[in-house]
Amino acid sequence: MLLTTILCVPLVVGLLCLFVRPRALMEALNIAGFVGVLVLGVKLFHAVLAKNGAAVTEWNEFLRADALSAWMVLLISVVSLATSLYAVRYFRSDLTSGIATARRVREFYVLTPTFATGMLLVVLANNLGVMWAAVEVTALSSVLLVALYNRKTSLEAAWKYVMLGGLGLVLALFGTIFAYAAAISPTGGGAHLPSFNWSHLLAMAPQLNPHLITLAFVFVLVGYGTKAGLAPMHTWLPDAHSEAPSPTSAMLSGVSLKIAVYALLRFHILTTACLGTGYSRNLLLGFGLFSMLLAGPFILTQKNLKRMLAYSSLEHVGLICVAVGMNAPLTVFGALLHMGYHALTKPVLFFTAGNIHQHYHTLDFTRIGGGLVRTMPATALLLGLAAAAVSGLPPFGLFVSELTVLVGGFTSGHVWVSVVILTTLIIVFCGVLDKLAGLLLGPGHAEPPRETISAGHIMAMGWPLGALLLFTAWLPGSVRQLMEQASGIIRGLP
Repeated sequence: MLLTTILCVPLVVGLLCLFVRPRALMEALNIAGFVGVLVLGVKLFHAVLAKNGAAVTEWNEFLRADALSAWMVLLISVVSLATSLYAVRYFRSDLTSGIATARRVREFYVLTPTFATGMLLVVLANNLGVMWAAVEVTALSSVLLVALYNRKTSLEAAWKYVMLGGLGLVLALFGTIFAYAAAISPTGGGAHLPSFNWSHLLAMAPQLNPHLITLAFVFVLVGYGTKAGLAPMHTWLPDAHSEAPSPTSAMLSGVSLKIAVYALLRFHILTTACLGTGYSRNLLLGFGLFSMLLAGPFILTQKNLKRMLAYSSLEHVGLICVAVGMNAPLTVFGALLHMGYHALTKPVLFFTAGNIHQHYHTLDFTRIGGGLVRTMPATALLLGLAAAAVSGLPPFGLFVSELTVLVGGFTSGHVWVSVVILTTLIIVFCGVLDKLAGLLLGPGHAEPPRETISAGHIMAMGWPLGALLLFTAWLPGSVRQLMEQASGIIRGLP
């Protein structure tokens, strides 16, 4: 019952936080719950490897975990644990300053495990309808987290998220229905309707109605692409990321966007198996390139730190889709590697942004001025390291994953695509360098007192960067094996 336990642990934690009174107990429950999910995720990782490519299933294949699912469970558990550790001091500071109330803090500790449960169900559900419902759960819980502070700007961002995300999920539902209709068509319906499990549909993919599958993927691409923040459906992204509490922003950027990409990949695999063409790959390639090209100019002109980080996420999600669209062994492997390294990097950026906001009460570059290394030396150091990592500089892992995608693109004949990727990476690097160099090193305005920060909080913020450096220098053979299996699933290999 490993898969069931993975889903139940955060769900139970969220329910318990509805009733427990001491805030310290809610904090401990969240941390303990996500430590448990990480331990169970590692256990699932080994169980999938032991199956030698076969999936772990439960409840008559209602729950199913292959290598791709196991990889996503690891990412969700790591980012959720990082968020729960950082959130302790973050919300204590907000309570002290009167920005948040005890009720709002309780809502965070109830909704965050619910959010994580929804994401885990997305990657463990075999039924495509259940997967859609789980994405809906993540949307509903995360929109309440975006509106947590109940400010005019946060409510506006939440409504924008609801409207665009809701429209996207409606389109994804239509795509899901069309996919099932494509399975009913060859079976003739009647008393024996086909299973709606992804594994069953994949097994009968050559028999599916190609016209309905073609239509289904278009709807799913726009629908789940909206939730993933792909351009031009991305307009909710900077508002939601900038208005949400920083721990929530870390989860949204670090893993929630990738959950929508995961749902999209499941349909991509099914569409490719049915049509036997590059139809879905070309669409992923087009939307991914457009997202990357759009991110650069917005980063260059951005005036708000968290909005800049949101547009950076747009670029990275686009890169993942482009890498999958090229469909070379190296590019797909690089996409999975990029997911992992990005998940370790982006939370640190939002954690430092949260510290800056609490210290300066703004995230506007012009109002902060500069001189962060003097007023907030510990935060400035982590921000600088994480910014170097997210910009793809060595020795950080994102340099390795981006180089892997570029090498795979050039060697597989996608020369012009690789040139566009390289150009956008350079533009984004210049934008991030320009904004953060002034923030960290430039002359400041009337400087507030230096930050007071404990060693424990620095460790809670910075340990994902330590893990990033560790797994950049040393990628265990078992992790590489899991990622190669996941890459084979995406590429449609038997």
